[in-house]
Amino acid sequence: MGMPRSKARKDPMVLITFHIPENMLKELDKLVEEGRYPSRSEAIRVAIRDLLVKERFRDYTIPRPFLA
Repeated sequence: MGMPRSKARKDPMVLITFHIPENMLKELDKLVEEGRYPSRSEAIRVAIRDLLVKERFRDYTIPRPFLA
C-alpha cells in the first residue's frame, strides 16, 4: 500500500532524471491508477527508501563469528 502524500517535508526535494524500460513504467502506472500510490514520484521514492533500508539493514544482519 502506498504512503500518504505529505505537504510538509523535512528534506528539500531534488529533481533527478533516469531511464526506465517501458514495461516497468506501464506497471508503475498501473499501481498509481489502482490508487496504491498518489503519483509515480511517490512510488519511486518508496521503492528507493525501501532499497536503502534493505541494503543498510543487510550490513547488520550478516552473521559474524564471535571473537574468542
